[in-house]
Amino acid sequence: MRLPTCSLQHLLTSLLLACLFASPTLQALENTGGVRSLRAADVHPEDYPTVQAMLFMHQRVSRNSAGKLAIQVFPSGLLGDEAPLLRLVQSGELDMNRISAQALDGLSPLTRVLSLPYLFRDSEHQHKVLDGPIGREVLDSLRTYGLIGLAFYDSGTRNLYSSKKPVQRLEDLKDLEIRVQPSDLSMAVFEKLGAKPVKLPFSQTGNALSNGLISAAENNLPSYSSTEHYKHAPYYTFSRHTMTPDVLVVSRISWDKLTPTEQALLRTAATESVPMMRDMWQQREERVEATLRLAGVKFVELPREQLARFAEAVQPLYAQFTGSPPQQDLIKRIRAVK
Repeated sequence: MRLPTCSLQHLLTSLLLACLFASPTLQALENTGGVRSLRAADVHPEDYPTVQAMLFMHQRVSRNSAGKLAIQVFPSGLLGDEAPLLRLVQSGELDMNRISAQALDGLSPLTRVLSLPYLFRDSEHQHKVLDGPIGREVLDSLRTYGLIGLAFYDSGTRNLYSSKKPVQRLEDLKDLEIRVQPSDLSMAVFEKLGAKPVKLPFSQTGNALSNGLISAAENNLPSYSSTEHYKHAPYYTFSRHTMTPDVLVVSRISWDKLTPTEQALLRTAATESVPMMRDMWQQREERVEATLRLAGVKFVELPREQLARFAEAVQPLYAQFTGSPPQQDLIKRIRAVK
């Protein structure tokens, strides 16, 4: 009997996890032949900018440690989806991973602020916020939850894509079954917009689109392209509803096992990987959009008045999800950054 693709992938992932984490010789921060190796994971393929950024970090830490510190990167969801990966990092069974800040909003109240719809004016505003003291404050807040935040990576703007018809105005979202990230905030955003959100792991979105379980999803352009979701949902609407960054995190358990020198090497490599990743991201977005247009994808630019209606519809969520004084203060400080 031939296993379905999703079942086969699940089986392979389970086998790989068993090999990596069950063996006493393959524990986190593996030390082999005098080389301390950190294991890092990402759900995206190897050519994706965030994965390339971690491979860049490996080159830097290996060179600057004279080959005594390394990073082994597992891309393409080989070790699982974002939620289980986060648990593995917190428990110290996995050393590092790149994760959406939205996947952290159930942990740190400050990271939830970064996922608010229509918070950042544009990418320049976002970079000024995340590269400054506000960004460091948010990263440092993760320590309480067993994580060391090293850097923010770009994840572009999240936009809508649909299979049956383009979304051109707010009314087009009414009762639309749309895949969202497994986050209460993400669910609430699309409920306020009138849609019927469905929580699904990232890896299951393509199958759900192809078999009609959902009629839409939302993500950035590179993810829309690399997953080939455009083959099932050829209408892409620039709703720009969130600009949630990705976060590079290290297990606090693994971090405490590193020497101060190794910690400094890792922090420096992470900081140096950010501009490289952003440059790759911008180039990839431009290249991907051009390629998708040639493939027949129909792009929709929402008029300013429609974007304003989207933003107005979700405004009540600011008080509902980020109503504490520290969160409200953070929102004010983010909006004050020029």
